[in-house]
Amino acid sequence: MNNWANLTFLVVFLGQIFFSSYYVPKRILARLDRLRRDYPPGRYPRLYPRSTESFSASRSLFQWSSRGVFALGFVLLYGAVAMDGADGHISDAWPAAYGLIQFMPLLVIELLGFRQFRLMREANTDTTRKADLRPRRLFDSVSPALLVLALALMISVIGFDLYVVDFHLAWGSDAVQQAIVMVVSNLALATVGLFQFHGRKLNPHQSASDRARQTRAQLTSLLLLSCAMSVFFIWQAAGDALPLHDLDATAMSLYFQLIVALSIGFVLRSLRFEDIDFEVYAAKPATAKKHV
Repeated sequence: MNNWANLTFLVVFLGQIFFSSYYVPKRILARLDRLRRDYPPGRYPRLYPRSTESFSASRSLFQWSSRGVFALGFVLLYGAVAMDGADGHISDAWPAAYGLIQFMPLLVIELLGFRQFRLMREANTDTTRKADLRPRRLFDSVSPALLVLALALMISVIGFDLYVVDFHLAWGSDAVQQAIVMVVSNLALATVGLFQFHGRKLNPHQSASDRARQTRAQLTSLLLLSCAMSVFFIWQAAGDALPLHDLDATAMSLYFQLIVALSIGFVLRSLRFEDIDFEVYAAKPATAKKHV
């Protein structure tokens, strides 16, 4: 790896460490602290189906796991430079492996959230079920232009990849395998999206307007992830025809940062505290703040 490519990777990988394992966890912890401070269990008991000690324990688990992954990043950075930098090419496996590890604390907080919703359902004593009688339309939650863009990019990736190899369709070739990965990955995203759109209401107290806003943010995030994946696959296909391999590790690091930004980062920005109806979690919610 030449010096400028090596330096570029170091800067970008440091960005991956600080963005995904410091900045984003800090934002999540700030949200949890604000939730506890502004919406305490005494006034909003439905937010806390278990003791506040359990809430604090979950917060600490996420905080310390994030700190551990943050520290690990510098160890891996040293390993990448010491082991691969000596022979002139840093493998993209380093940022890819670290990117997967960085998702572990985020997965922990997601699983804790599912457990929180399950406990809310078990503790819910309301006998009257509220339902939004308005029909749910896909394009109320998804931008048609963004959906078309995601589909067009997926088709373009497959077409460009086949063009690079002169439409050689031998089974087991890189182009065919990448096309299969592309289709399967998008089908997985679509499955998650269908569950979010048609699935049952996980939070029993969530207002209809809040659920609609959350669904819109989640579906938009999935489409943006699909677009990012397509752009990355185009880069990889271009690398087969152009001398871009020195930047493979840098591109992989940027890709994982983009995944975090377009998933948890986008949802955090979209679901602001000021827009959430917290009165449904109050001790005696006679009337919700928003009627939908």
